[in-house]
Amino acid sequence: MSIETESQALRDLLRVRAVCLVLMMALLYLVEDASVPVVVVGWQLLGAGLLLGLLFWVLSKVKRIAGPLLPVVILLDALLLGTWVAFSGGAVSFYLPFFLLLLVSATLVLTPRKAAFVIASILATFLASLYLGLNGDLPDLGAARMNFVMTVLERTPDPIRRALVSQQALRWTFFMALTVVLCTFLMRQVWAREERLRAREKALEQKRHLIQMGELTGRLAHGVNTPLGLISGNLELLLAETPKKGKDRKRLLQIEQYAQRAIATVRDILAFGRQSMSEVRPVKLPEVVQAVAAAVQSKLAKTGGQLVLDLEKDLPPVLAYPEGIFQALLNLVENALDSIKPGGLITLSAGFLYRPLRLSAEDRRGEVRLVVRDTGRGIPAKELKRIFEPFYSTKGFGKGTGLGLSIVKRIVEEHRGSILVESKEGEWTQFTLTLPTDGPGEEGYNAGPKGSI
Repeated sequence: MSIETESQALRDLLRVRAVCLVLMMALLYLVEDASVPVVVVGWQLLGAGLLLGLLFWVLSKVKRIAGPLLPVVILLDALLLGTWVAFSGGAVSFYLPFFLLLLVSATLVLTPRKAAFVIASILATFLASLYLGLNGDLPDLGAARMNFVMTVLERTPDPIRRALVSQQALRWTFFMALTVVLCTFLMRQVWAREERLRAREKALEQKRHLIQMGELTGRLAHGVNTPLGLISGNLELLLAETPKKGKDRKRLLQIEQYAQRAIATVRDILAFGRQSMSEVRPVKLPEVVQAVAAAVQSKLAKTGGQLVLDLEKDLPPVLAYPEGIFQALLNLVENALDSIKPGGLITLSAGFLYRPLRLSAEDRRGEVRLVVRDTGRGIPAKELKRIFEPFYSTKGFGKGTGLGLSIVKRIVEEHRGSILVESKEGEWTQFTLTLPTDGPGEEGYNAGPKGSI
């Protein structure tokens, strides 16, 4: 929860708290006998609550302390309320329902850990107030004369009165337990909704970033790609005219290496800034996998590695953007090639998982699982959480742009899929892509009917 959010939550809590204090004052004025000493204590506790409210309102202007103040406000109110309930009748007090309001407030405005601690404290205060009201050695301040109901209870025979108070205590304990269960469920729902909102805001921010990146890459393509192409073309001509054993050739090869690296960087930036979901159609994954295998043959020969394809038979077509799936798999396989040593093994497998509830034997809807596994150097555990961040690379300086895995993740998410990475440093790395066969949904493409799958 951000500082701004905590500050706003504290101000909202104080407003609701002020309304509750006004309601308690009205109840105290309309129902209770002001001449009874215990009612005087009630007014004193309400006055203390009002003074605390004013103090908290002044402190709420300091946004840094809003977070720590939230549980303090609720805990102090629980203590004040527990004191008043104990003096005003315990289990038969008119003011027990305000404990329920405190529980709901803790659920709505506190983080889960703080809420758990505060709710436990409220329950302890509630039980203590019931015990003190029933068995505690409290001074007699005339609680039996504070209103009509308490007066009638005082005239009731002692066994009946104690039985009634015990039943009320049990009933209110049940209500509190039920409220805690409901608040726990509500807290999980609220925080799940908050997480979804944060994820949506992050996605919107990413889209704005992509739009800006697209504008930048458009200029970059014209301003950088053309000169780089001319440099690369002229280098090829110079290399053809330069003796193979001369010093100039080594320098030209070094220049060509850096030129190709610059071209690759521009290409990755263009791919990262481009919206890939332009045309979605049924894609046969075995054909895409074979195309990826063909594209990496030359690099595979240079590294001395092995690429094994493990494709399940009769894979259903996937409604997808073919170039995007190709690019995602190619990036993963090329990363694996950079990771393995000579003789290392890369496995590219594809399988199909039916959805749990099938309408018929012909129902081919489900998920396709693509797995790229290598026996390379692995990824350190501390870097696993960051590998999908744009411009973050594990290959070292000058060996990667840090955009490849960001592009892969974006392509997978555009298809409503998921990507999972597992690794053991020094031994292996595995990327698992899960894609639904029914495609990215109506918002992501303009394709034909889904019945064609």
